[in-house]
Amino acid sequence: MKKIIWIGGIIFMGLVAAVLVVPHFIDLGIFKGSYLPLLEEILRRRIDVGEVRLSLVPTPSIRLSNLKVSDNPAFPGNTFFAAEQLQLRLKFWPLLQSRFEVTEFVLEKPVVNLLKKPDGTFNYSDLADKKGSLDRARETKKRGYVSKPLEAAVTPLIIPGRMRIRDGQLNFQTGGQKPLKISGIDLSLQEFSVDRPFPYRASFSFPGLKPIALEGMLDYREDQSILRINETRLKIQDLVFPVEGTISNLLTVPSLNLSLGSDRLDAKPIFQILSAWALTPSDTEVSGPMGLRITMTGPLHSLVTHVRGQFKDAKVHSKRALKGTFSGEVFIKLPLSGGATAARRLQGNGNLVARDGELTNVDLINKVQRVTGVIGLSPSERRQATTFKNLEAAFALADGFANFKRIYLVNPQVEMNGSGTMTLEQLTLNFGMEAVLSAQASARAGKGKTATFFKDSQGRIVVPLRITGPIESASVELDSSKMLERGSGQAAEKGLGTFFKQLFRKR
Repeated sequence: MKKIIWIGGIIFMGLVAAVLVVPHFIDLGIFKGSYLPLLEEILRRRIDVGEVRLSLVPTPSIRLSNLKVSDNPAFPGNTFFAAEQLQLRLKFWPLLQSRFEVTEFVLEKPVVNLLKKPDGTFNYSDLADKKGSLDRARETKKRGYVSKPLEAAVTPLIIPGRMRIRDGQLNFQTGGQKPLKISGIDLSLQEFSVDRPFPYRASFSFPGLKPIALEGMLDYREDQSILRINETRLKIQDLVFPVEGTISNLLTVPSLNLSLGSDRLDAKPIFQILSAWALTPSDTEVSGPMGLRITMTGPLHSLVTHVRGQFKDAKVHSKRALKGTFSGEVFIKLPLSGGATAARRLQGNGNLVARDGELTNVDLINKVQRVTGVIGLSPSERRQATTFKNLEAAFALADGFANFKRIYLVNPQVEMNGSGTMTLEQLTLNFGMEAVLSAQASARAGKGKTATFFKDSQGRIVVPLRITGPIESASVELDSSKMLERGSGQAAEKGLGTFFKQLFRKR
């Protein structure tokens, strides 16, 4: 018994000695002396590492602390990438032979800082020309400048069987704009393979939204440097989308060709997402059935997103505009590149029809109700002046403007038809409209000085208007040029002019 205890004690002490002594006989200079210069040659960026340590318990691993990758010279003073710790988990027996066979790659608290200059240049645009660097790195190995053990270890170091990223962060800064921070980035790859699909899971947090998650299968083709996304589900704001597509050019600047969508969605969480991305006003609520298709194509530095939304009897409530039920289709194209703001880069078109709605701008309602009393409408008729039976709009988006080719509104007291533009950044109007009073209102107005306005074939008074200014306090004026064309004079401006000049003006 004592002999067994004695042997066990020797074995235990031997293991302790191995844990304490063996790491000192493993040459870690290979990482700083060979791997890091190789990576610097590929990236053309300086790489700094704090400590490099080897431990054998609980699992053999190499830990690199305070890893930093500098930015290119066009962005001085910026750190492109940093990580608190990089851990490479190793196989034990190859380690005793000075070979590093990595089984798992763990990145702790990585931070990526993406910058964009006013001219649209990104701080990773230069990575698009890294193919030559990769070829030079491969040629360096062929010429014998990299040791045999290193050459054998290169592949497992780059693509181990498992990979995890914990608590990452992505900072995106455009000159003159508020920085965007995406935090809580977690990624897990299991059973990585170059000849069969493998599972993955990713999640992150975006300001103003619930945590976003992706889960599914990936298929990596090393010979083509392409990653295929299969059987993937995206969960965002309690919505689940199927996602498919490819990510190519993984060794330089990744190029995306992804698509997602569904024909049966609730519009409410979709507009919550668009509001968080500053693509729709925060005071606009939309709910009800819709279909949505999104595609993202192109390299990261010039990515283009296409969005197509289809609505059928959805509900809208905007504090600054209107509420009602609407249907129609909207197509939006948003290029990532370019020095302009997102509103100025936005492109697209749409056709929408709203029914049985009401104007919701409080000032507008009060003013309409007040000024309609000038032509003798009853309280219920004044209320009708703020509602509409139909509101149709056809528009195109470009260069920071929504160009409304046609706006048509009908309610019991007035019919309006026209066109114009609205700036997207500050929602400022510049519309030309023709207002046609109802037969009842025309009859009452026709008894006064307003009889000098021109009339249509049905005897209804037609008034040309110019609507300009911020949407919250737009000014409505008689369109003098249109009045002169129609032969109406100054007397008309003194009649119903009061009605329309006060329509949107502040009280």
